Amino acid sequence: MNILLTSVGRRGYLVKYFREALGPSGQIWGGDNCSFSPAFADCDETAILPEVKKDHYPDQLLEICVKNKIDIAIPLIDPELEILALHRDRFEKKGILLLLSAPETIEMASDKYQTWQFVKEHGLAAPQTVIDVTVALDQLTVGALTWPVMVKPRKGSASMNITTCHDKFQLEAAFEATPEPMIQEILVGTEYGYDLFGDLDFRPISVYCKEKLAMRAGETDKAVSTANPILIEFGRRLLEAMKLTGPADVDVIVDKDGPKLLEINPRFGGGYPCSHLAGADFCRKVIAMRNGEPLTPDIGDCPDGVCMLKQDEIIQPDWPLE
Repeated sequence: MNILLTSVGRRGYLVKYFREALGPSGQIWGGDNCSFSPAFADCDETAILPEVKKDHYPDQLLEICVKNKIDIAIPLIDPELEILALHRDRFEKKGILLLLSAPETIEMASDKYQTWQFVKEHGLAAPQTVIDVTVALDQLTVGALTWPVMVKPRKGSASMNITTCHDKFQLEAAFEATPEPMIQEILVGTEYGYDLFGDLDFRPISVYCKEKLAMRAGETDKAVSTANPILIEFGRRLLEAMKLTGPADVDVIVDKDGPKLLEINPRFGGGYPCSHLAGADFCRKVIAMRNGEPLTPDIGDCPDGVCMLKQDEIIQPDWPLE
């Protein structure tokens, strides 16, 4: 079996996890649009791909998969998900599992306002969110929102372009300057992350949760797993409501009222290593799905106290640089 991780970037740890799960019976490929990708050091083979937003990206990715007998292609960044969701059938006709959730799940997760609507429709908690300045000011007047509030893009990522606003002037200016803006309540509490997993029939398989101890560049840098039953139940309810295939990275904040969902990313997230160390092993589950093997749900198996700490690694490339 051959597995291709696209936009592999700095995710050498994920290459290693898939190598451990696959064993000696195949190859782990890494794909990126630049040969200066640190994770290439851990790959058996590499492929230079176009930039994700280029029109020919899906065609060239499929061509590389067919040429190199790739069995599973796994997109690792958000912009790929919506683009490749339109081409999933083309990969399946070639016998390639393109690891993506249902199109409606990808669309919902890519727009944080749609995510908020989805969560509220399913009876789960989330910070108050609006997409109109006038509505926000009205809610601030009656106390449904309180200062400060944040303005952020509906389709943002990596905690970029987020502005904290303390008054009407700041709010209106930030709203005008932000692409596809929305206004959201600022919660005070502890941030947690989930790694969820669903099978090809969208059955809930895994709920792993960790407390985020530190962030770097919008990604979890230090974390410790938790078996808190309230958090596990929140994750289970969310997973049951979603049409999820494969992994999802989910962020919540726990305040005085309990867990409230911030965002969903239906892909491997930067905090996944904590769940992997805690026993999640989503890599083996992905391979089992491709092999047609049934998965046994392990919701409730997340242990307390497994810690993840990331560190920098120095790489001297021994592959051709372009």
